Amino acid sequence: MGIPESCFDRLAAAYPEQLEHRGVWLSSWMQIENSVLSRTLEWFFKNWARCPTIVEFKEETSRERDRQRTALRRDIIAACPKCVSGWVVINWDKWIAKPCEDCRPEQFDRWQTGKYLPS
Repeated sequence: MGIPESCFDRLAAAYPEQLEHRGVWLSSWMQIENSVLSRTLEWFFKNWARCPTIVEFKEETSRERDRQRTALRRDIIAACPKCVSGWVVINWDKWIAKPCEDCRPEQFDRWQTGKYLPS
């Protein structure tokens, strides 16, 4: 049994009266990464009292995918040996820094072309 089947079985066990159409649910999950699928299921178990619809579940998978991307980006920035939290300090006395070329490439490219607007 794969991750999608296991997730569906857990969802069906949690909401036995409200869940049917196993094939429809599983086919709707075909393009969802296993980590996103299982974490989304956990999110619903923690935050909802009722069974989500397929549409509600898929909407939350999109938010979970965004959370995972954000966490990965944060981990990359934290592990970068060339900067301090994504910034290369040019002048410590005046607190002047530029975005790191390795872990903040989009911001670095905008900074290089003069289009970077710091927040």
